[in-house]
Order: sequence, then structure tokens, then C-alpha cells
Amino acid sequence: MKPKNMGQINFFTEMSEHQISAQEFFGNVLLESIKRNFGLKKIVIFFFDVQGKFLSLINSEDTKKNDTKHPYKEFVLIDIIRHIIFQDAVRDKLTYFDVTPRIYKSTDIISKSDYNKSSYVEFLEKNFNAHYSLTVPFGINAYIQVSFFKSYDEGDFSEEETEELKKIYVYIANSYKNFKKYEQAKIIANIQNEIIARGEKAYLITDDFMHILSYNELAKDYLKDIFGEAVTEQINSEIPCYWLPFLLGDDMSNDEKDIKTRIIKNCIFKIYTYNQTYSNGIVDKYHWITISQKIPIKKEFSSSEDKLTKTEERIVELLHKGLTYKEISNELVVSYHTVKKHIQNIYTKCGVNSRFELYKWIEERE
Repeated sequence: MKPKNMGQINFFTEMSEHQISAQEFFGNVLLESIKRNFGLKKIVIFFFDVQGKFLSLINSEDTKKNDTKHPYKEFVLIDIIRHIIFQDAVRDKLTYFDVTPRIYKSTDIISKSDYNKSSYVEFLEKNFNAHYSLTVPFGINAYIQVSFFKSYDEGDFSEEETEELKKIYVYIANSYKNFKKYEQAKIIANIQNEIIARGEKAYLITDDFMHILSYNELAKDYLKDIFGEAVTEQINSEIPCYWLPFLLGDDMSNDEKDIKTRIIKNCIFKIYTYNQTYSNGIVDKYHWITISQKIPIKKEFSSSEDKLTKTEERIVELLHKGLTYKEISNELVVSYHTVKKHIQNIYTKCGVNSRFELYKWIEERE
């Protein structure tokens, strides 16, 4: 293994250009770039969920598909290397943004006296034509694992090769970190557009590991009223929030259509799920949370002039079904601004300030 002098620069350049249009980072393009720039040919990328369940793999010698039916699906149950990697990652709370080298050499984990006759070596030889491995993990709870293989004739990874692979780990980890930041910026923008379309005023966006990725000042003011001034120290994408588990609860659904509601003090929290799904089987979960103040709801109209028109009644019905302003304008064949004006009138007549309060008004009226 002899990494080229320009390998690092070329690799970063290729990955930076790739991230602009790529849907996924760990795939065929990455494999080809590693082979081309660092001279490593026998590579397998394994994919797991955050609980450690095997999802699929890509073999550098057959990069046309993610193999979900590979014999490794059964072998993972006794794969001591994977077990230790997962255990360490959970303990250390490994995420997308860790770039410190994590190297797992098979002959360092399985004793020399047992190695050649171990089930691990038997599996490598039968399925990958390899005898030695060196594995590096990435992502949440090490749900992505890149293994480099060598045959018996090639010999085990030397100290020099291991040091080079530590450097390569850093190159890949930093490129992946940049990719995730770029990807998350796009996801946050998409979610913010959805929030605006729904007419919500206070919001925050989180990942599934208790990091707040985005918020606005009104949401922060509401949170300070509930959790105190110290909440501002927790609004940081690099630090998990101690109060988010309390807010999200432990019954969050995987279904994007499922909406959870929490009422804390005088605030109403509506929690939505956003799933980013990849071809390798991994699903990254994000949550977006809207906040509104709970106010007394007017059950009756003060005069006949305050009653909803037929058009407004129809809009209330469509809002209750979850349609956005844009979808309502398409349904009624009117402009977006006309719908917005109708909804402002509906809120005034019903004495509400948000869609959730309107739902409560409908329920109490019924």
C-alpha cells in the first residue's frame, strides 16, 4: 500500500465536488476515490442502524448494488470485531462529526494463537478472499464501517500501513463531516419552508440525538420561560440538550405523518418527524417542533357577522386535514395570498393564534 503524495489533495477535491450533487457519501464514488488516490483495493463498506442491526454492504469488487442478503447478515451475530466497534461507539457517543482516528485491526482483537483458526478468518477467506482486516467506523453509533482487507500471502497490516490508514481515516472523516453539514443545511432549509407554509411563528429543528440544529428567537423566548435562562447554553448543535428528551418523550414514531403534541406550562409544542432515507437502509431522523402559547378559546361567535363564511368553513376543514396554504390554494383554485387572508379572518373570528388552537376550537365546538 503506497498512498500517492497528492492522494490527500485529490481525495478532498473529489469529495468536495461530489458533495454538491451526491445523495449519499459512502458509496461507489468514495470507494473509487480511495482506490485511485491511496492504492487500497480490497474494501467493504458495511451499513447498520443506530441499534447495531446489519442493513447492507458494498464490496469494492462489486459496487453495483447494496447487498442486503449477504452471508454477513448471519455472521454479524458472532462478529467480535463489529461487537467491540459498536460497544465503543455507543460508549463514546460517536456521531457524524468525530474525526479522531478509530482503528480496529483484527489481529489486535483476536489473539495470535486463535487467529488463523477463528470463525472470523474462516468467514473472510470464504466470502472476501481475505485473511486480515483493518476496520474504521463512522457516523452515529458507528453505523457505517469501512473494512480494508489483505490476503494471507500479502501479510498483515504493518505499523507503517496502520499509520497511513489513520491518516486516511482523518481524510474520510473530515470529508464526511463536511458532507453532513452541507446535507443538514439543505434539510433544515426544506423544513423551514414547510414551517413557513404552515404559518407557524416559533420553531426549532433537532436531530434524533438531542442536538438543536436551528431555531428562531421567539422559540428561544418560549423555552426560556419554561426552562430558565440556562436553556440558551443548550441551544448548540454540538451539545446534546438535557431537556429535549423530556420534550420529545420516548414514544416518537418513525412515521413522518404522525404528529405528537405536548403542553408544558402555557405553551403548546407540536412535534413532527422528518426522515432522511438512504439506499443502504440507513434512516436519519430529524424533528421539527412548533411552539405556540395556550390561550382561552372563544367557543361562541359574538355576533352573526363573526360567523364563518362557507369558504372559510371549507378552509377550516382543509386546515384540519393538514393541508398547507399552498395546497389549499390549489384545492380552491385561488391565490396563496387569498388563502392567507381568509385564514387571518378565521383566526380573528375564532379567537385563536395558531393551527393547533384552531383544532382545539373545532373540537370544542363539535
